Amino acid sequence: MSWRIDKQADGRFAIWSTRIDDYIVIDADELEIARIYAEKGVKVYLASARAQMTTRVTPVTAAGEAKIEASRRRGSTPKEGAVPIGVTGFSTNDED
Repeated sequence: MSWRIDKQADGRFAIWSTRIDDYIVIDADELEIARIYAEKGVKVYLASARAQMTTRVTPVTAAGEAKIEASRRRGSTPKEGAVPIGVTGFSTNDED
């Protein structure tokens, strides 16, 4: 499924779904679009996490266990820092 955000003639936004070949959201402002995408993101990440913890679970290697123990001794895990989000010009930052 793919969504595309289009700007309507009146300045509001609509979301086009390639799955049904029609608009699934119309007359939305920026906050509504952000809310919809936040909810979608949570669902996608939760589904991925559930799948990884059940059907695609992998054991931690011996080297991985050593890294985990090092984090325990240090009192925290390492941070990824700023990570670019594709070509959007935005990035995630686990320091925020």
